[in-house]
Amino acid sequence: MGNNMPTKIGDLINWCTVHVDLWSVNATSVGLTAAQALQFKNAVNTMVLANSSAEAARQASKDATITLQTNVDVVRTLGAAFVAVIKGYAETTNNNNVYALGGVSPSDPPGVVPTPVAPNQFGASINPDGSLTVKWKVTQPAGCTNVSYSVSRRLNGGTGPFVLLANEGGRNKSFVDTTLPIGVDKVEYIVQPRRGDVAGPQSTVFMVQFGSVAGGGGMSITSTETGPIDLGASMKMAA
Repeated sequence: MGNNMPTKIGDLINWCTVHVDLWSVNATSVGLTAAQALQFKNAVNTMVLANSSAEAARQASKDATITLQTNVDVVRTLGAAFVAVIKGYAETTNNNNVYALGGVSPSDPPGVVPTPVAPNQFGASINPDGSLTVKWKVTQPAGCTNVSYSVSRRLNGGTGPFVLLANEGGRNKSFVDTTLPIGVDKVEYIVQPRRGDVAGPQSTVFMVQFGSVAGGGGMSITSTETGPIDLGASMKMAA
């Protein structure tokens, strides 16, 4: 039949409406009997009625769904308002029995925002201009947002104090050190998370060793596990 018969119902109905008349008038001229033409006409009429019924049912279903959702919204709004009234009455009367009588759960106590956690994975790379990019990874606990990171540095090891270099925003889990002195052999970093006035624990020391590595040129990177450093009053912003 090639593409004679449309696949979509609407197109098929239009096609059949035209061909019912053609086949009824020209039945014998196109090789059909009058009975066959009538059979096709009756089948088309039945299909058209069934399609109309289906469309009416679909529209009725949409209308019923809209009506249901409207009633659901009304009930939710009323229910939420009345729950608030019952909870408010329980709180103002200081009577916890009201919750049981109303079948309402009391409000949860205010949550405590957890302390931010320290970074636990580090990496570093030398930039073309000679600066050093230090990156870290950390996943803060749920509810702990707007965390910044204080980056401190100590040059050439030893027991001297770490100097605070910068405070980086939470989205930027990296720091570009543009103040490394010429000829420095080793640099150590620690990163401490902060959320407002709340300071989290310091990271372990991340050490970058410059110079030859295993007999060749390049840069070696190691992360020590010395534990937290007591910065105390020695922490100061580098010039």
